[in-house]
Amino acid sequence: MQKRRLFQWGCLSLSVGLACFWLIYHQLADQAVVTVQDRSGYGAPQIGGDFALVDQHGMRRSTSEFHGKYRLIYFGYSFCPDICPLGLQNMSGALKILGRDLDDVVPIFVTIDPQRDTVESLKIYATNFHPKFIMLTGAPQEITPVLKSYKVYAAKAKPDGTMADYLMDHSTLIYLMDREGQFMKSFPHTTPPEDLAKAVTAILGREQKHR
Repeated sequence: MQKRRLFQWGCLSLSVGLACFWLIYHQLADQAVVTVQDRSGYGAPQIGGDFALVDQHGMRRSTSEFHGKYRLIYFGYSFCPDICPLGLQNMSGALKILGRDLDDVVPIFVTIDPQRDTVESLKIYATNFHPKFIMLTGAPQEITPVLKSYKVYAAKAKPDGTMADYLMDHSTLIYLMDREGQFMKSFPHTTPPEDLAKAVTAILGREQKHR
């Protein structure tokens, strides 16, 4: 009889303990959810910023002059054999699709290889893409902080061991910045022109609804 009572008391104590455990667990879980939801801006990517470089016509250009317009920005280099041409062609195709909305978008190419991408070479390179493209270059010490602010990876690769002929390893995203120059989203360089254009027109459509 005594053993039976001890067993019953043990079961009762275990049940009470489990009940307390689940109560505390759910309270802490609920508190954690509220804490995360209350931090609406927590984890927002810090990408972008204004900068000034030289375009393919030799003119000093600052991104501040494009405030009030959306920006599609791509970082690459003119000697890139395939990745950069594909990304820029997709951007060019999207610009053609935009039609009347084209006035709201500024396409920008920033070189990661200022050593070879001079004003003259970029002027020639620009003829392969949409005429609205602004292609920018500058001194290495001007390019470096821009790459950092946009979280762009770029490094020289020398597969043949020479300095004259080299490729660049680099990130390949297309950045969409809003009218104030704030980061909105990024796209892979392989994104079809139709999808890029659709993303921009969707944003412009939402703007029209809120006016």
